[in-house]
Amino acid sequence: MPKCLARDADSQAMLARFQALKVSAPNSNTGMAYDEFKLILQKLLCIDADITGSAAGSYSTYQLPFATAHDIEPAANFVRRCTQSALRSRDIEMAMDKFESRGKELIGQMTFDETSKNDAIAAFHEIVVRVQRNIAGPCLTQKSTLDHPAGVRDPGYYTPNGLEENGPYQIRGDAPQYL
Repeated sequence: MPKCLARDADSQAMLARFQALKVSAPNSNTGMAYDEFKLILQKLLCIDADITGSAAGSYSTYQLPFATAHDIEPAANFVRRCTQSALRSRDIEMAMDKFESRGKELIGQMTFDETSKNDAIAAFHEIVVRVQRNIAGPCLTQKSTLDHPAGVRDPGYYTPNGLEENGPYQIRGDAPQYL
């Protein structure tokens, strides 16, 4: 079991419930749905671990594969943008919504009766909401600081000598008249 999945008992219980389906039909669509669902849970929990951990870097997510069925961007890029304060609440909502919608579809492929499907979808929704709430605090800031130097001693404020005396552009002569 991946180490990120060990962080959450609810995820482990959900995977244990679906593992029996994969074992009974390893080469069917149920087995492939289980593998992708496990990857989604792993991505969610590794994103949470990387952002809320003490190191705050993409240590768990950098090796996770990118799959367009449930990803908007690679998980490591998402973590990096968060640690650089370059995420907005809409970015988090869109990424979590994509994970949740694909997860619900996969749960529908793995379950056969309606009550177990609804219970699994509700449990998965709680996991997604918990992850979204955990990462929202560290990721969201009022203003991104990527384009601005950190202070007056930062080289971002350095102006080369050849550009110091340049003033604003002035139009000399007659400007063309357009109809």
